[in-house]
Amino acid sequence: MESSTRIKVLERLARSTTPAADEAIKRACEQAIASLVNGVDYEALEFSLDVLLTVGFRHSKEVVVAADGFLRTVESRALVHSDEHGEKLEALSQYRSAHRLMTKAIDLLNALRYLETPTVVDSLLWASRHDEESVRKAAFSDLTGLAKYNISVYFGDGAAKGIGSGPQFLVIEALENKGDDYLRQHLRGVLTLLEGLLSTSMESTKWSSTGVTLSQAVAPAHKGVVEIRTRSIALVKKLYRLVESKSQKLSVIRAMNTAARGDGRGAVDKDFAEMISVNAQEVLWFFGDVAKEEDDLQIIQKVEYDSYWIHFHTASVEVKATALEVKAIIDANAEYSVYKTLVGFEGIFGDWTKERRDESFTLGSQESRAKQSKVLAAQVPADGFDVWRARILRFSQTESNDLATFPVFYEFLAEVAASYPDFGLELLTEHAEALSRFLIPLLRGVWDGDKKAQLLPLMTRWIDEASEKETSFLSACAKVFLSTKDVDFDILERILEKATRLRDVFVIRQVATVAVGRSDSGAWKADLKKLFLRALPRLTELGDAGWVREIWYRKEATEMVGEFSPDERREVLKNLRLLPQIDYQAEDVLAAIAEREPSLVVEYLCDRLYEPNAAVAAVAEKAGYDYEELPYQFHTLQDSLSRDPKAVVAEVLGRYSADDSLFEFRGAKLLQAIFPQFSEGFQVELVRLIRDGGEKGLEFVAGVLRSYGGEAFIQPVAKELIKRLPRSSPLINEVKIALMSTGVVSGEYGMAEAYDRKRSEVLDWLQDPDERVRTFAAKYANELQAMSESERRRADESIAVRKFEYGEE
Repeated sequence: MESSTRIKVLERLARSTTPAADEAIKRACEQAIASLVNGVDYEALEFSLDVLLTVGFRHSKEVVVAADGFLRTVESRALVHSDEHGEKLEALSQYRSAHRLMTKAIDLLNALRYLETPTVVDSLLWASRHDEESVRKAAFSDLTGLAKYNISVYFGDGAAKGIGSGPQFLVIEALENKGDDYLRQHLRGVLTLLEGLLSTSMESTKWSSTGVTLSQAVAPAHKGVVEIRTRSIALVKKLYRLVESKSQKLSVIRAMNTAARGDGRGAVDKDFAEMISVNAQEVLWFFGDVAKEEDDLQIIQKVEYDSYWIHFHTASVEVKATALEVKAIIDANAEYSVYKTLVGFEGIFGDWTKERRDESFTLGSQESRAKQSKVLAAQVPADGFDVWRARILRFSQTESNDLATFPVFYEFLAEVAASYPDFGLELLTEHAEALSRFLIPLLRGVWDGDKKAQLLPLMTRWIDEASEKETSFLSACAKVFLSTKDVDFDILERILEKATRLRDVFVIRQVATVAVGRSDSGAWKADLKKLFLRALPRLTELGDAGWVREIWYRKEATEMVGEFSPDERREVLKNLRLLPQIDYQAEDVLAAIAEREPSLVVEYLCDRLYEPNAAVAAVAEKAGYDYEELPYQFHTLQDSLSRDPKAVVAEVLGRYSADDSLFEFRGAKLLQAIFPQFSEGFQVELVRLIRDGGEKGLEFVAGVLRSYGGEAFIQPVAKELIKRLPRSSPLINEVKIALMSTGVVSGEYGMAEAYDRKRSEVLDWLQDPDERVRTFAAKYANELQAMSESERRRADESIAVRKFEYGEE
C-alpha cells in the first residue's frame, strides 16, 4: 500500500473508537515511534512523522516523548536516501535533510500542544536556540501559537467543550519552574511565550468545503485570564533583574509593554477595561523604577516612549496619572534631556496632556532639535571639554544598525569638530575606536576648518595601517569627501590603491560613489570621471557591481554615465553583468545609457539571457539571493528601448537564429518586458517578419506570441500568422496555445469561464475573408467549448467530494 493511501486509511481510523481501530492505531504509533528512535532512512522517518501527525493524539504521551528525542538527536545521524531519485539524489539531499525532518517534528509537537503542554514547551524552547534558521523560525512560530488564546479552544466549538485558560496555566507554570540560568539562556523564547500570554487578541480558524473562516475576538477578563496576566507580569519583572546586556533589557521592556496594550477592535466591557487599567499601572510603576535606577540613557528613552503611548491610548484617569509620574521622573534627569536632543530617535517632546495626532510630536521636530544642538555645541567650552568628551563617548554607544538614527548627533559632532578643531582632532586621535561609527562627521568638521594640515597625517596613517581585518577607518576617509568643501584626489588615489591591494570592494565602492556624487562640480568633473573609471574595472575584476545601489538616486550618476563614450558605457555594462538581478536602481543607470545607445543595452540584456554568469549565480545563491537574468517587468527601461522596435527585434532575432532553445524564457521574455502592451511599431515589425522572414521568422513570431499570456491584443498578429501557415504546420498548434493561455483564474468555475471568454473573442473570425482563418476559428471554438464543459464537470465533482469530506449536505 502506498504511503499516501496508508495515511488516508489512518485518517479514517483516527475517527473510530472501536477496539479494532484502537489496536491498529496503537501498532501504527509503535512502529512509527520505533523508527524515530534510531532510524536513518529519510523516507521512512518522514513517513513515520506523517503517521504520528495523523494519529499521534491517540497516544500523545508516548508520541511527544519520541518526537522530543528525535528532534534532539536526528542531526547527529547519517541519513540515507532511496536510490529511486538517481542523479538528482545529491541535489535533493540538501533539501531532504535532518533540518527538514526537525521542522516536521516541531509540527508534530505543535499538534499535541494542548495535550502535552509542558513537554512541548521544553522542546520548542530548546529548538528556539538552534543554529539552523528554519528550525528556529518554526519553533518561534509555534511558541507564539502555544501561548496565545484560541477562540475555539477557550470557548469550544460546536459540541466540543472549551478548556478556557488551561493551556496558558500550564505554560506559565512551566516557566515559573525554570531556574534563573535556564531563563537567561532561553530568553528570546521565554519572552515570546510571555508576549503570547499577555496578548489580548484571540483568533480561530474554521475550514469548510468552500473556504476558511478566520474569527477574531478580545480575550475575556475572566478570573483565569486575569491571574495568568498577573503572573506573567511578575515573571517579566524577574527577567529584567536577571539579564545584563542592553539589548536583552530592551527586549524585556518590549514584552512588558504588551501587558499595557488592550485590543482596540470594537467596544470593550467594564471588566476588560479594568483588567487592562490595572496591568497598565503595574507596567508604569515598573517603568518608573527602571527610570530611577537605570544609567543607560537608551533604556530610559525606551521607557519614556512606551510610557507616552500608554498615556496616549488609555481612557483611564488613573493610568494617565501614573504615566505622568513616570514622565516627571524622566524629566528630572538632566543628562537624558541632552541625550534626547542629540540622539532622541524615540524621544518624546512636548506636553503629554495636549492632544497630538502626528508622529512629529513623538519624534520631536528635527528642525528644532537641530537648532538646539547648535546651542549645545556653543556651550561645550563653558561646560568643559572633559564633560562633553564623556558625553560624546557615552552617546556613541547607543545601539542601532541604522545610522539614520543619528542625523542630529552627526551634525552636532561636525559642528563641534569645526568649531573646536583641537578637540575634534583629540577625539579622532585618542578615541577613534570608540567613535568608529561617527568618524565621518568629525573628519568633515576638522577638514573644513583650519586644521587640515594636522588631519592629513592621521588620515594617511589610517590608510597605511588598514588591513583586511579592519577597513572601517579607510572607508570613513573615503566617504567623508561626499560632503567636504573640497576633494583631495591624492588621498582618494591612496585609498583606491590600498583598497585594491586589500581586495576590499566596499571601500572601492565608496571611492566610486564619491567620484559620482561630487561630479556636479565643474572644477573637478574631469578628474572625478577618471577616478570613477579607474575604480570601475577593479570592481569588475573583484566581481562586484554594488556601487549602482549606492549612487542610483543621485542625478549626477545618470548624467555622468550618459556622457560616457561608447567604450566607457561598455565598461559600465560589463560591470553590471555581475548583478544577480536588475532592480530599479540598476534600471535607472541602464536607462541613461539606453537614451543614447539603446542597442548597447539590448545587447547587454541578451547577453544576460543567453550567456548567464554561473559564477554570479553561485555567489548569489550562497548569499541567499535569487539569480535572475531579467526582472518580471521593467519600471522605466522599456520607455527608452521601445522607441526603436526594429533594432530591438533585429538583436533578439539574431540571438534566436543562433540558438532557438528555451526562447519563451529568453528572447521572447525580453520582448514581452520591453513591449508589454504590443506597441504599434512592434506589431508592424512582427507582421513584417511574418511576411518576409521565412520559416525562421514564422517560428520566431509564434514563440513571441506565447509569452503574452493569451492577451487579446495579440490576436491581429496571430491572425496574420495563421494566414501564412500551411494547414499541416506544427506552428498552428503554437498559435492555438498562445491564444488559449488564460493567466490566473479564480472561483470553482474560473477555468471554464475563461475558456468561454476565449471562445467569444474569436467568434468574429468565423466571418473572416481568409478561408484558413475561418477553418482555424471553427476548430478552435469547438475545442474551447468542449474544454469548458469538461472543466464544469470536473468542478462539480470536486465540490461534491469536498462536501463529503467535510460532512456537508
